Amino acid sequence: MIGRTDPKWGERPVLLVETCDGSISDEELLAPLHDSVPSWWLPDTIIRVDVMPLAATGKIDKIQLRADYGHV
Repeated sequence: MIGRTDPKWGERPVLLVETCDGSISDEELLAPLHDSVPSWWLPDTIIRVDVMPLAATGKIDKIQLRADYGHV
């Protein structure tokens, strides 16, 4: 999850998901989050990407994701 700039709230959560097919619905993706995150932090946008960008350390490159998807 990353934050996307929002003119009203300052920032809104965006869920980025790497999927090889579209077999999982948005509801199935969000179901586990309903019990573990506050309702105001539930993402209202889900973006499916083919491949997550990786940093030199091999971790997901959140800086790149924010640059690509973090703006309105």
